[in-house]
Amino acid sequence: MVTKLQKGVAIAVLTSVASIAYYILSYQNLLPDELEVRRQQKIALRRQQSAIASAKKRERRETLRKLDRKNHLPKFIDRALNLRQQQLSPDEQRLQLTHDERQLDLSAPQTICGRPTAIGTLQDFNLLRQSQKPTCPGTNPQTSNNVNSDENNPPKSLLLLDGGKARGRTGNNLVEFLHALQYSRDHDIRLGVMTGSWAMRVLLKMWMAIDLENEEEWVARFEEAFCLKIFRNEEELVAAGYTRDKISRMDTKELFWYVSSEPLEEYMSSQAEDLRVLWRGYNTGMGVDSSGQVVNDMCSGINAVFGNGEDKSEVVYSVIHSRSLEGEPGYRLLSNVSKHSGCDPVAALEMRPEYIKSILKPLGMLQHPIVFITDGQSFEVLQRLLTDPDIGPLIRLVPEEASWIGGDMTLGLMSNVFIGNPASTFSGF
Repeated sequence: MVTKLQKGVAIAVLTSVASIAYYILSYQNLLPDELEVRRQQKIALRRQQSAIASAKKRERRETLRKLDRKNHLPKFIDRALNLRQQQLSPDEQRLQLTHDERQLDLSAPQTICGRPTAIGTLQDFNLLRQSQKPTCPGTNPQTSNNVNSDENNPPKSLLLLDGGKARGRTGNNLVEFLHALQYSRDHDIRLGVMTGSWAMRVLLKMWMAIDLENEEEWVARFEEAFCLKIFRNEEELVAAGYTRDKISRMDTKELFWYVSSEPLEEYMSSQAEDLRVLWRGYNTGMGVDSSGQVVNDMCSGINAVFGNGEDKSEVVYSVIHSRSLEGEPGYRLLSNVSKHSGCDPVAALEMRPEYIKSILKPLGMLQHPIVFITDGQSFEVLQRLLTDPDIGPLIRLVPEEASWIGGDMTLGLMSNVFIGNPASTFSGF
């Protein structure tokens, strides 16, 4: 007699066999091109799943490192600050060539990851710096309210960036730092940064990594580049003359929404200079960040995607930055942006093939590679693009080992055409 268990097993086996047979027959009816599309979709899905898993592992490791290093500042920063007993004057700091500049041909065009830029030569950059204000904000007694400011009598007020928490993600944090620099200039107030602050954490992961072999010079170079002062603790603030009543702090939300009173042309010029300073010192995998970890290479994405015999300096490519912004909140955010900018309220989220082709075709870019970078929250976007007969063959994905926010940012920055989401601060930056 057949038991209920045996009947259940038999039904399960028949169901599995039927399913396998169905998929075999389905694939037999597919054309070769359709099979290849399916294969590419599966590969892309596996890569995405692997990237998400790796990101979670990195996040867990980073959390553990933070727990181990809580309230502990890297010893090399301490040594560097202790060694630097004599400060250059503000005038000398603004005009001094950095260590990297002295080793480069000043007349050579500036490049990033082997690709040319439109920001001029190092010689042009230094001439621009010489033509601007020779002193840092809050240090010139003739223009600031700190009439008696000098090395022995420091400025009376300081805008201090401290604390480990900041509003939003990397794009927001970069905007907040740039606004802090602008606020310092607008209000002629000295800008200070604590070594364990959110600003140092965000910046050093991608730019101006700490040079362990030239620690003292790194401190001088960082302070000179951004016209600010590095502090390790409250004791150093007091020793420099900055008591609590002389220190002002701004929440990162305030910094994010800060609007400069400067004319738009002057504001854009000063922000452009700050961006040039950042990209003069992009990380190449040498040096360490504020937690003592070896930094990643900002060129990892470009090298991985165009490293197989292609000339990185001449390759023409587009980048699609797919950012879903956590689903439904992303639609609300882009809808709000569209009311002020006039952009489509959904197109930049869905990134449908017709939308992409409407941008790339008039520019003659449907004959060149299209690099797809994403936050990994909406695989449907990539799936639609891969199955499109015009776009699918052009899509290139960043390998998992080379995919990180800095590498993706550089890929987007150095592309010939960038299609992003105007509601994303990553795209905006």
